[in-house]
Amino acid sequence: MSISQPSYGSGPKFRVAICGGGIGGLFLAITIGKYDPSIPIDLYEAHDSIETAGVGITLWWQTKEVLRELGLLHEFEQIFTTIAEAGQSGQTIRRSDIPDGGYFWYQRYSGDRTPIPMHRQHMVGILEKHLPTSCTVYSKKRLVAYTEPERQDADSMSPTILEFADGTTATADVLIGADGIRSTVRKTLFEIAASENNSDDKIDLNQYIEPTFTGMTIYRSLIPAETLRMESPVNRSLTALTSYSGKGKSIVSYPISKGALVNVAAIISDPKLLGTHYDGHWVSETASGELIGRFDDFEPDARALIKLCEKPSKWALHILKPLPFWVRKRVALIGDAAHAMTPHFGAGAGQAIYDAYVLGRLIAHPLTKLPRIPEALRIYEEIRLPFAREVASLSFSTGNMYVFNAPGYYDGTRKKEDLDENGIGAYEREGMETMRQEILRRWEFVENSRGPLETWKEAESKLQVLTNY
Repeated sequence: MSISQPSYGSGPKFRVAICGGGIGGLFLAITIGKYDPSIPIDLYEAHDSIETAGVGITLWWQTKEVLRELGLLHEFEQIFTTIAEAGQSGQTIRRSDIPDGGYFWYQRYSGDRTPIPMHRQHMVGILEKHLPTSCTVYSKKRLVAYTEPERQDADSMSPTILEFADGTTATADVLIGADGIRSTVRKTLFEIAASENNSDDKIDLNQYIEPTFTGMTIYRSLIPAETLRMESPVNRSLTALTSYSGKGKSIVSYPISKGALVNVAAIISDPKLLGTHYDGHWVSETASGELIGRFDDFEPDARALIKLCEKPSKWALHILKPLPFWVRKRVALIGDAAHAMTPHFGAGAGQAIYDAYVLGRLIAHPLTKLPRIPEALRIYEEIRLPFAREVASLSFSTGNMYVFNAPGYYDGTRKKEDLDENGIGAYEREGMETMRQEILRRWEFVENSRGPLETWKEAESKLQVLTNY
């Protein structure tokens, strides 16, 4: 059974299929629909409906540029937990694996560039509501493979064939894999590329198909603010984005839903497990008791958060090896399918949004006709791949700094020599200061990077040069 057919002649210039109804896929559909509502979009979601985990999320300040351009900013402002509502600006980071009380490590003041917290489900709800009329959503459509047309040149614009787990097929002129870290589009793309790789410096392209376990496990939970206030009346997490760092463990917490909820993410890291096979489900529900005792050596504020995490979800954090390319002919990858990363920069969703905006603008541009699609996709890859890859690398290594597992940096050892008035030894002071400076340097790099609108201008310029416009 075939679901859709490509459009030619006097109709729309081409048909786009998006596999995956997550944040990247939704933003891509909205962007294409805004800038060329004549392009038919088929959005295939593997689940019964568009859904997401019920946890908090933060976005970089530059993301507001995209929201404003797409006409979404006003509605998003209704779900932001703003600086005034949160009570403080920036992020506080503490050394917390000291039971009687940790100490202040540093504060990252961001001013109007403070990360923006919100509830992930509220975000997806807004996006789903703004899907264009040109977009048709198909639920319970899990892609198992796609087939390239035998020829893709100016004389043959045959469609790509999509095959689904329910036995149905569909066709599309352009296929975008927004199907997450276990992307079927990525798997098929690299399998095809590997089968055709006959270069002398041949590398195994199949190595880029499967994700890599980081050795990190993250427990996510939402705590009603009033419940936390009763347990810990002046808990820092009620009013500020706070990180609690310790050897091999850390907690990140911040208020969402206008301060009504506190998002908690507790990370346990074992670097010896990096690259090993993870047995079990990558995401699962767990009993509240699984965390009890794991953070007993942390300070009281942190222990209060862990105590109130009822049935947290457990995530085995996986990432991708840096992909050598995201595009092949008329197929491209975005979001976690292209650059799944750890959450330590709060950048995963933001990078997916940047991907979607730049790619969506290129696809919808009047200069992009079907024969030009491969070149337009390569412009997207050329502009977005290097920066997203750098952010993913920095996120992983910075996360190891937060838990004192970063090679070449302070390892968390507490020596009782040359103690200051707070009982902190010289070895620890110097090591913490070196890491503080390096972490702030990295944040400065990502926060001062060019925004999506500037990135789009470069992409459009390249497209105009390509088409001699």
